[in-house]
Amino acid sequence: SKSSLNDPADRGKWAEKQVHSFLDSQASRFAMFSFERLPDARAARGRFKAMVADFDIARPGLSAFIEVKCSHHDYRIAKDKLEQLPRLRMWSLAGREFAVVIYHSELNKWRIALKNFFGLDGMPASWDLRELPLFDSAEEALRSTGWFR
Repeated sequence: SKSSLNDPADRGKWAEKQVHSFLDSQASRFAMFSFERLPDARAARGRFKAMVADFDIARPGLSAFIEVKCSHHDYRIAKDKLEQLPRLRMWSLAGREFAVVIYHSELNKWRIALKNFFGLDGMPASWDLRELPLFDSAEEALRSTGWFR
């Protein structure tokens, strides 16, 4: 529930559930769309290594990772929230798309940053996301990519 959004872990789980729900609806509507929720190493208390993203999605012509983040800040995401970015960049060089979906809990709004937003090298202390549009839902943000029908 949204009432538990004061706890950072709960905020992140809530945001992931919003994305998961949308991906579920796509998979149930389109036979040629598939996705997998990748295991969460933190939830498994380190029993396996961290995955590159939260979701792995595929349809004809698209293979992509989706990472979901939650931020208290209205327009920034800190580099420590994107520790897997170097791995995502390596996958990108191999032809894989990726997107980072950010839920801004203070605004109750969403943004989505595609791989080109992050470039191929460097890790600033944080990224200023103000050039990216705000959306009212995870679904709107994800649909803005053109990856979904």
